[in-house]
Amino acid sequence: MQEDLQNALIKNDQNVYLDKDYLLPLNAFASDTPVLSLPEMEVLLLFNNEDAKSRGFSFGFQGIKRRLDIHQQRLTIALRRLVRRGIIAKNEDKEYFLTKYGKILISNLFGNDDSKARYTLDSVHSDFPSCEVEIRVNPRRINHKILAKKLKGKWFSHYRYVGSSLGGDISILEWITDDAKYSARVSADGEGNIRITVIALQFCEGVPLREETNKVSSFVEKSIAEFFGESQIYQVKLTSTKNKTSFDPNLLNKWLEEIYKFQTQYNYS
Repeated sequence: MQEDLQNALIKNDQNVYLDKDYLLPLNAFASDTPVLSLPEMEVLLLFNNEDAKSRGFSFGFQGIKRRLDIHQQRLTIALRRLVRRGIIAKNEDKEYFLTKYGKILISNLFGNDDSKARYTLDSVHSDFPSCEVEIRVNPRRINHKILAKKLKGKWFSHYRYVGSSLGGDISILEWITDDAKYSARVSADGEGNIRITVIALQFCEGVPLREETNKVSSFVEKSIAEFFGESQIYQVKLTSTKNKTSFDPNLLNKWLEEIYKFQTQYNYS
């Protein structure tokens, strides 16, 4: 199905957009909604999460490439188009973030109430097993923003940096493994709470997941010791979770079928 969709998009100059209710003819909103290629839609789906929409989470180019497993040239073109349209922008670290217009567009495209199909990174991740480590540190000795800035952009083990959000009352960083089997998220607040969450993006047993979590936790603990001193951590708690399923693959298939049906009906070339 996805291959057929991609072939149709390539044949028609890769131009397609999705209306906000998934049901109306494509030309119903043509005057208000920009024409988007499939790679652009994939990028916007990646940005369709609370961190990006509410906390200004920004993605590095390589982080987007690894998360989407997309060819570099296709991604470059998609990002350039999204920036040109004012949907995303670059910050001083050359990472991409949603603009105000981008947040409105994503809300229209993917839905923002319970009556619509909601395709978000958060809902997809809720399907996969995860493991968490909670670390308590002295907030008077460790500023979470300083810690986040020191961890930002770093690689460790087989984890590669994806992106971050360093503003507000919480700092968030994300990594993904070379083989895209695990995603790691580290969040820290001003109360001395650091939460490490590792998500298995493919099926795995509990033991490998805990081992991966220990790698991330060890990286964070060693970094704290290096930057702030040995005695700053005074509590570590490990918990494993298997979240309830909230993402229905059938909804995604229906979504792709709607795009394919409308794309074959309206030729934008």
